[in-house]
Amino acid sequence: MRTHLSRLGLKATLIISTIFLSEQACALDLNGDKNLITETIASRDRLRNYDSRKKYGAESISERSRKHLQPDGGRIGNYFVFPSLESTMTFDDNIFGTAQDTVSDFRVELNPEVQFQSHLPRHILNVALGANLVRYVENTDQNYANYSVAIDGGLHINHANTLGLSVSSQLSHERPGEVSSSLNVGEPVPVFTHKATVGLTHDVGRLYGTVSATAERFDYQDVKARDGTTLDQSIRDMDFLSTQLRAGYRFSPGFDLVGKIRFMRQLHGGVGANDLDANGYEALAGLAFETSPLLHWKILGGYGLRDYDQPGLESIGTSLFEASFEWLPTQKITILGALGREFQDTIGLDQGGRVETSVSLRADLELLNNLVLSLGGEIEDADFNGITRNDRTFRVNAGLQYYLNKNLLLSFKYEHQTRDSNIDAFDMDRNTFMVGAKLRY
Repeated sequence: MRTHLSRLGLKATLIISTIFLSEQACALDLNGDKNLITETIASRDRLRNYDSRKKYGAESISERSRKHLQPDGGRIGNYFVFPSLESTMTFDDNIFGTAQDTVSDFRVELNPEVQFQSHLPRHILNVALGANLVRYVENTDQNYANYSVAIDGGLHINHANTLGLSVSSQLSHERPGEVSSSLNVGEPVPVFTHKATVGLTHDVGRLYGTVSATAERFDYQDVKARDGTTLDQSIRDMDFLSTQLRAGYRFSPGFDLVGKIRFMRQLHGGVGANDLDANGYEALAGLAFETSPLLHWKILGGYGLRDYDQPGLESIGTSLFEASFEWLPTQKITILGALGREFQDTIGLDQGGRVETSVSLRADLELLNNLVLSLGGEIEDADFNGITRNDRTFRVNAGLQYYLNKNLLLSFKYEHQTRDSNIDAFDMDRNTFMVGAKLRY
């Protein structure tokens, strides 16, 4: 049952968030849809003079245009077409993500993609088609193929208002050893994901906001277990319906009051004790600011709740927070950090979602104009709902991107991952080495 303290905490957070509503062009929830177009003509024109970083020409490494190293594409009417083909070779020393009796293998991935970017006189309608074909050298039963299609549109109603639409559909695979995978799964789990978001943004002057609605479905397919039997994955199927509001007030250049509210309906369709239908509520509020044009911060805090329909299933409430910074100490270095806590509502065969707390740090170094080095690390703590499982995962990685010319991009990445669980069977150590080449036209 929901406690009186949870009610008071949620009400207080909702009141605070209503007062301090804001967020710039990122999604409402912590894992939100960043493809939704929320830029208005007014906001684009204003930021040229209002944003001190834009005013002084400061750019992060990822913001560098590198136009001389970007593909030209081909033009069809009001569209530019950008096809690409990426091939990677990866060595994974623990392909099943097990605590003992680890198995290593090489896998080859082929990633074809074509993007249609609109250059319409006023509006936006972009389309992206992609695939991810994975083949293992020895463990061929782990082979799989992913496919995706995404459409993002923006209708600029007038100077201050934009109607955005983002629709995507994809077939992806959850590899054995992933945090929500069963220990008994013997092959990648196919997952069909369909998502649609529509939002209306009003942004002119200092006060701005976006109201949007999202529908999302996860459809898991049955797979073979390690003993050869079939694992029924249909119990993991989920539908999510949500509506969210974010608005803001820029009270000074470089200083915004920020906040966001989300209401969600989770439809599971389970039977009896396995029914995880629930209502979800999230609210955060805070401040996005700069201590100099080269150092930007965002700090939000709030509360979240999952209120289950099943009478015997206790509601889950927790504090939520989102903090990040971006520092440009030199023209050649960008340092980014993030701290957050969020709900992860997708479920496994033996757990009903989890609350994740994470902290990460990354440095991007431009060694040459066409050579970028990235170094990063992350600590993630996952507290699972409905079971006494807690995982702490540590990751460190290093990556190198070399823009040989406008048509060829070479890359290398190394990552080490350690998962320490209070259930020994979920412990894991994994090292991956990846080299790749991407042709772009």
